[in-house]
Amino acid sequence: KEDQGGPGPKGYLRVTTPDLYAGLADPVAFKNQLWPEVTFYDKQWEVIFSVHCNDETLVPAGNQLGKDFVAGFIVLWFFLTRHPVRVVTTSVKDDHLRVLWGEIGRFINTCRVPLRAERGGPLVVNHRELRKVLDGVRCPISYAIGMVSENPEGLAGHHAANTLLVLDEASGVPQQAYDQGRTWAKRVLAISNCNPCDNFFKEGVEAGDLVAPDDAA
Repeated sequence: KEDQGGPGPKGYLRVTTPDLYAGLADPVAFKNQLWPEVTFYDKQWEVIFSVHCNDETLVPAGNQLGKDFVAGFIVLWFFLTRHPVRVVTTSVKDDHLRVLWGEIGRFINTCRVPLRAERGGPLVVNHRELRKVLDGVRCPISYAIGMVSENPEGLAGHHAANTLLVLDEASGVPQQAYDQGRTWAKRVLAISNCNPCDNFFKEGVEAGDLVAPDDAA
């Protein structure tokens, strides 16, 4: 239960425990506490645990298998359990982001505890943007945003202590956009239907599981 200390200077409810969700970094505990009725099947859990444990996760999958559903959960889990944190979601078309952010919104609206700041939660929710409220004030550092990858330069510069890049329909995301994101992203989730492509997604899927250079040393 949230410990609330009255309204903050910006009118948001003052949450006196800003690390409320930090103890739920385990995605299983996070889901069970906030969405106990949600069920992920084994391949979805595999994706979640891969993002939890690995630098980069590439997921080739078919239609209507819950790709955006699990990606929406991962965005909220990563954003709420870390601070400071920046999450950028991107795709080649606005429609793809609409679906992903629809799933993010569904998780926010169905959570067993309030997540929206106006109801005492930690999130300021705008159109394809999430911000955190700390001690009654909107945090100027942490954010989760959605943007179309038409301009790769827009994916540059999102540096923070904790960072996640989510590439939806990654088979169509330009190589330059991926390269820009990798300059700052400590975690990457690239998820897509198995469409013909010749970019980082095809290369990564064909390469299979790889050990990061630092781990191989």
